[in-house]
Amino acid sequence: MKNKKLIVSAMLLLGPGLSGLQAQTMDVKAKTGTQTAYMLSNIRKMSFSLGNITVSKTEGSSDTFTLNDIRYLNFQDVSTSIGAYNKPEASTALFPNPVVDFINIQLSDEQCRAYVIEILSIDGRVVYQEQTNQQGRVYQINVSTLPKGLYICKLYNCISTQTAKFIKQ
Repeated sequence: MKNKKLIVSAMLLLGPGLSGLQAQTMDVKAKTGTQTAYMLSNIRKMSFSLGNITVSKTEGSSDTFTLNDIRYLNFQDVSTSIGAYNKPEASTALFPNPVVDFINIQLSDEQCRAYVIEILSIDGRVVYQEQTNQQGRVYQINVSTLPKGLYICKLYNCISTQTAKFIKQ
C-alpha cells in the first residue's frame, strides 16, 4: 500500500512537473538520509516497476531505488527570475469527476483542430488513445470497461498539452 501511495504521489507530481518544467530539480531522499539530486533537464524518463523506481538519465546511465527505502521525492524550482509566473488558464474541461460510464471533455476553440486524447492508468500505461478533429465541442468517451481507480487524461494539439486527473468509480 505504501508503494502505491508513493507511485501515485510521484505520478501526480511528475505529470505537471515534467510537462510544464515547473520544477527544475528532483531530489530523492532515502530513509537512511542519503539524498540524490537530479536536474530535470538531465532526466530522460522515470519508470516504476517491481517495487523500484528507475531514473534514466539523458547521458545513458540510470539509478534504481527501492520504493520501500525512499522517504520522499521532492521537486524544486530553482529559477532566479524576478517576474511573476502567470499560468495560462485551462480552456478544456473534464466532467463528471468521479465518473461511472462516460467522461465528457470540453475541447477548446484553439487554432489547431486536431487533438490526441490519451487516458493513462496510474502506472503510466495508455489505456485509451484517439485522435479527433472536433473543436469547441463536448467529446464523450466510454470508460465503463476501465477498472475503478485514478486516471490521467492528456490532451495534445499543436499548441498545448493539457492534463487532468479523474476517478473512475
